[in-house]
Amino acid sequence: MNQEQFRIIAKKYAENECNDAEKRNVETFLEEMQHRANMDIVLLSDKKGQKMADAVYAARTKIRKKTLSVKIKRVAAVLVLAIGIGFLIKQSLVPGQVVQITNRGEKKEIILQDGSIVVLNRNSSISYPETFGETRNIKLTGEAYFKVKRNPEKPFIVSMHDMTLKVLGTSFNINSYSENPTKVSVLTGTVALNAYSGQQVILTKNQQADFKNAVFNVTKEQSREKIAWVDNIIILKQTTLAETAKILENWYNVDIVFEDTQLEKLIINGKFKEEKLDNVLASIAFVKKIKIDYLTKNKIIIRRDTTNY
Repeated sequence: MNQEQFRIIAKKYAENECNDAEKRNVETFLEEMQHRANMDIVLLSDKKGQKMADAVYAARTKIRKKTLSVKIKRVAAVLVLAIGIGFLIKQSLVPGQVVQITNRGEKKEIILQDGSIVVLNRNSSISYPETFGETRNIKLTGEAYFKVKRNPEKPFIVSMHDMTLKVLGTSFNINSYSENPTKVSVLTGTVALNAYSGQQVILTKNQQADFKNAVFNVTKEQSREKIAWVDNIIILKQTTLAETAKILENWYNVDIVFEDTQLEKLIINGKFKEEKLDNVLASIAFVKKIKIDYLTKNKIIIRRDTTNY
């Protein structure tokens, strides 16, 4: 997501017009800033800035029940109100710290300072230092494929919401959206997973770990399928319609709701390569005998097809 895209989303956030994913992106960025004390900010109008900050957070109290410092409030106000009214914020909020964010419908390839490659999936974010120290530390929210440059002297560590992953040099995929348990798939090399609950597991090539109910469930299959998304391929394998809806929301920047929650439990299998959303939904509707209706261009409802009953 570039600066202009973020400005647009920030303005939508201030006007309460964001979808859930856009709201999460803005609030994730604000939380990231809240945890860092060395932000480099220039305040051009202290009085106006405080007024803006108070107005924004008076309206946002129910969303985030946290006590924010005046400094953080002002930074948030800058972003939420799309800058420009009495504030100037320097391009680098945290000196030496990089935050990369993708919106729904957006994918990005990032080359780190050490030569490692990260492909960031839709509706995801990573943060990392511009220059690595004794270790190479990455924070991930969402999904990413990593191809790590080997360096035994500088371990590569990825932190997620429920665990950390440590490697020296390998390639692997992590699916770690905050609302779901983390899933890790190893393509080459070896990785060590350490859950914050104390559970540990070692994974090697073509092994996957699904951390659910505080337990690692380890399986073995071709991990190449787990990074099909890198090549713009959606693979559904014994996937519920609820899980499928989340995937399609991220890929096509839409919101999908179910008229009947029982429909969310239906299981679907399929493979789609660079298909239009209409074609994907039509295929699912045909196979599962359901009805797809567009309430708006970006709002979709899945219903039972009563003609089949």
